[in-house]
Amino acid sequence: MSAPERRRPGANSPIRLTANVEPVRTGVEAPVTPESPRRESTPAEPMKEATIPTTVALREGLKRRAQTAVLHTAALPGGYRSFAALVDGALERELERLANEHNGSVPFEPNAGGFRTGRPFGS
Repeated sequence: MSAPERRRPGANSPIRLTANVEPVRTGVEAPVTPESPRRESTPAEPMKEATIPTTVALREGLKRRAQTAVLHTAALPGGYRSFAALVDGALERELERLANEHNGSVPFEPNAGGFRTGRPFGS
């Protein structure tokens, strides 16, 4: 028994043999050269700082909507590539709003002491 003859699609075939190259975002910046100046940080790319694991309880619907937003916008300008990056960006914007409204537009200093845990006051 012989193998079937292999044929290439003809000119009238709906199959196209042209490459469709798409950009790939790996999270690694291209090297900076005189022709390509360093980019400024954007909300999707915050300044690099040590991260710490943090556990918070979120409403299930809110978390799922946020995850969907990340999945749909990760490759778009202004989108976030991860859930953690979305949460980080949202906290930055909210802290800026709170500082503008309640702290004379001065950013809040990082907490150097302990932080109360447990049930909130008045609950």
